[in-house]
Amino acid sequence: MSYQKDVEKFMLAGEQSITTTPELKNDQSQLYMNLITEEYKETLSAFKDNDMIEVADGLADMVWVIMGMCNSCGIDFDSVWKEVKESNMSKFVDGKSIKNAHGKIMKPDTYFKPNIKKALGLE
Repeated sequence: MSYQKDVEKFMLAGEQSITTTPELKNDQSQLYMNLITEEYKETLSAFKDNDMIEVADGLADMVWVIMGMCNSCGIDFDSVWKEVKESNMSKFVDGKSIKNAHGKIMKPDTYFKPNIKKALGLE
């Protein structure tokens, strides 16, 4: 199952273009950036209203429009995800994390930055 492929099918059916090489500046990417902002605001409002149904719907809608943005910009989300996942997992030392007072997992010496340029096929 691929969320990005599901959204690609929707976009093609809706006569939207799919970009396969990384690029940001096009009308469709601006549309999707606006949709991401709109869905985030709706989800935030639902969260403040303690509305579980609308939060769940909003989260799914955000994933949908984020995948649309990836398709509009030529971003292979799975490749970027794998790179970010490896980076995030480098925050654990011997299977343990270090957290700040708010519960955020911190970056120890074992941490390494994700190579997004590589994940995008730009190196």
